[in-house]
Amino acid sequence: MIFEVTQPKPDGQHFGSRIAWLPDETMLVSIGDGGNPPVEIDGELIRQQAQNLQSRLGKIVRLNDDGSIPSDNPFADGDADSAIWSYGHRNIQGLAVDAASDRVWATEHGARGGDELNLVQAGENYGWPLVTHSREYSGGEISPDRSRPGLVDPKQVWSTTAPSGLIVYSGDRVPAWRGNLFAGGLVSQDVRRLEVDAAGNVTNEQIIAIGQRVRDVRQAPDGFIYVLTDAPNGQLLRLEPT
Repeated sequence: MIFEVTQPKPDGQHFGSRIAWLPDETMLVSIGDGGNPPVEIDGELIRQQAQNLQSRLGKIVRLNDDGSIPSDNPFADGDADSAIWSYGHRNIQGLAVDAASDRVWATEHGARGGDELNLVQAGENYGWPLVTHSREYSGGEISPDRSRPGLVDPKQVWSTTAPSGLIVYSGDRVPAWRGNLFAGGLVSQDVRRLEVDAAGNVTNEQIIAIGQRVRDVRQAPDGFIYVLTDAPNGQLLRLEPT
């Protein structure tokens, strides 16, 4: 065993489990918040653990490749779990590092609506479930707040996307796409091409219709982008510009 999430959770939802490597050869691992209501832990809804700095649920953790915890993690010197790199996440399904800028991007499922694209930085709180653009699956509000001081706002919010794999394009087949983000969509059955500026703000979004649930998006060594769709008729597709 290399790494174990503290607080074993009692339900089969929201694992997260995306991995991305930083330039310093440490690894980021996303961990989901544990599940939807009525799932509880310690007498409260399990999603509240995303704000608990002694729990690894609802977090991105940063590790060395042997599973040890880097000494320069943002919470290494306090009472918090020293593996934590960022917190307040619900269920990250896309995680990518932009090698040109060292920026870390994540796509994350909301509940009913409120899917997010986040520019993730060490030590920051991304708000779940204190702030959210999503609602309960039953229709009620999770929080009346969409933003609060001290919490990081998403760079993009989608209503019915269910984002999956995420890449930052760095290939030479399509130079105009360099630095663009490509995010898969399960419910929306598409790929979103996102242009971002120097501050990380989304300046343009193109919807590339696939017509099947997109599970993952990857850039291959040949410089093209490949899209993996879901079973039962899963396909491996290659994107090329028109």
